[in-house]
Amino acid sequence: MTLSYFRWVSQDDYRVLLRHLIKTDQIQLTENGGLIVGLAGERVTNNFKFYAVFQENEEYSVHAESEELGTIVKPPPLGEKIAIAGHVWVVEEIDRRRRQVYVHQVKGRIPAYFGDVAGDIHPKVLQQMRKILAEERQYPYLMKNAAARLSETRAMAEAAGLPDKQLINLGANTYCLFPWTGSYAFLALERFLRLKCASRLGLKNIDSVRPYYIQFSMDVSEGDFYQILAEEAAKDFDPLDLLYPKEVPVFDKYDEYLPDDLVRKEFAYSVLDLTEMRRAIGEITRQMA
Repeated sequence: MTLSYFRWVSQDDYRVLLRHLIKTDQIQLTENGGLIVGLAGERVTNNFKFYAVFQENEEYSVHAESEELGTIVKPPPLGEKIAIAGHVWVVEEIDRRRRQVYVHQVKGRIPAYFGDVAGDIHPKVLQQMRKILAEERQYPYLMKNAAARLSETRAMAEAAGLPDKQLINLGANTYCLFPWTGSYAFLALERFLRLKCASRLGLKNIDSVRPYYIQFSMDVSEGDFYQILAEEAAKDFDPLDLLYPKEVPVFDKYDEYLPDDLVRKEFAYSVLDLTEMRRAIGEITRQMA
């Protein structure tokens, strides 16, 4: 299992994992103390999908009471919204064994959800994009239309205050935040805003296009936003605090065979990039000076 590569794994974690795999018959303990593949494990390892390098997308059927609405790939956390069958729905329960999602309908509009993409855009890519927006350099290898599009984008960014300013007012109390960071730091920042800052900021209508920007409305001023963000980021908190209650974020290929507590721990300590998130927040909050 991939757990052996992570420094946060303790001996107790290995014991929990071993007991879980034995209990679910993925492995069996022999009379002389050895380990062999169990009956359930044989069904998994005898399937050609087990040896594939990449994880295959699994579709989940979406249900509202007794009605099946359609399918999605990789459902969002509990309490998040999805758009399907012409309406907006809140996720109530996820049955990962049966690949089923249970929802209830709410009012509103959001983009259709097609699942998170388990790929990592490095922070340097977004930082280079920011640099290109800020400069006037022309790239001789660009075709005519591409060069014109770049010039147009730079003009639009400058008019909006980008890329120097990262929090852009879209009118009234609606804002757009450009963190200029990588996929996993962006994911951590989203959760940080929702779970650590939302009540103090009065955040509502949070929507994002990962890893580029987060749009939201808030009840405080821009100055207060920077102040609160800096104060909350300076606090010492457990990465597990950035997971939603009862959330089991199956992310890597073999996570479904692990105990839920270890899956949560793996996601919090190995996927969410809190170091880069704090660096990005430091860059954002420097603007309050």
